[in-house]
Amino acid sequence: MYKITAFSDKELRLVDKSEEILQNSGKDIYATFMNQKKTLISLAVLVSKTPSLKSRKRYGLNKRDIKTMSNTIIQFSTSNPLLLPTRAIMGRSFILSKINFFYFLLKVISDYKTDSVLVNEIQNTCNSLVFSLMAEETYEAIIKNNVTHRKFKQIASDELAHLWEFRMDRNLDSFSPPLMALWKERCNLIPVLGTLQGTSEILKLSINLSETWGKFLSSAPGNAGLESALEEFVFGLKHEEIKHLRSRMKSLKIPAVNREQSIEILKKDKIYEEKHKIFINGDAREIYSFFQMRLGNTVKREIKNTEGPRQTIEELFLIYLLNQKKSILPGVIKKSISRVFSDA
Repeated sequence: MYKITAFSDKELRLVDKSEEILQNSGKDIYATFMNQKKTLISLAVLVSKTPSLKSRKRYGLNKRDIKTMSNTIIQFSTSNPLLLPTRAIMGRSFILSKINFFYFLLKVISDYKTDSVLVNEIQNTCNSLVFSLMAEETYEAIIKNNVTHRKFKQIASDELAHLWEFRMDRNLDSFSPPLMALWKERCNLIPVLGTLQGTSEILKLSINLSETWGKFLSSAPGNAGLESALEEFVFGLKHEEIKHLRSRMKSLKIPAVNREQSIEILKKDKIYEEKHKIFINGDAREIYSFFQMRLGNTVKREIKNTEGPRQTIEELFLIYLLNQKKSILPGVIKKSISRVFSDA
């Protein structure tokens, strides 16, 4: 049985520092903090006690292990919770509870203004936890999407099954850093729109990212799905809104638009980023909401068979990463992934 720990060493240091501050904050806040901490530790213990996907136990004539779980994910995706292992469901509850716990810490410690370094470290931890949840959901999106090649669904399902087994102790070490870096840079990007070519936005987004991102962008020239998914990501607008804006610019002979003009043309109260203030406070929960909005739109287009991206830029980027040499994959899954590549 693989033991899930409630906190990493780094997280535990932040929790201990916060506890020292909150001990003198009053009984109510300190009691709430201690109760939430104990609950999270108990939840980690419960997740650890759920049946392991590595157990290879047999129930009747059926064998169950990570391989069979991966095959089940491929066949039924993750849409039906009745087909998911208890470890996956409990693990999701654990990570959500952990996110809420650290956001609670962020709020109460920020109110005391005693240690700005501690506040920044807690904020970074909050962001990392939310981004890890987004990475997990990106894997799920790849598996659910009918556009995805089966080879990549198989690799993603292997990854997801191992994530469910090891949860935060595994941390998606090979793939979450590029995704997290992308989301972090997006927090700092304010689209200017202009000619709607996106050149300025993409340059600003890419300047601090690794060459992997640049290679990804240049890997599929002329790929309309990638280009439209990237436009949604950098402009913060739906494909349909971007298309409408371009049409109006052409009919009105407007060479460029600013944010105020686009709001008027689209008859929107505010552009998404302004409404949710993701550029003001860098809150990863708003980037998560932004991701969910775009992901939901890809599903709607698939159902209605309408024009526009059928995959988010995160899905496409992760698929690109999955297609790289298997040497970059975590050691814990090299054997299973090597099998997938040899069968491809």
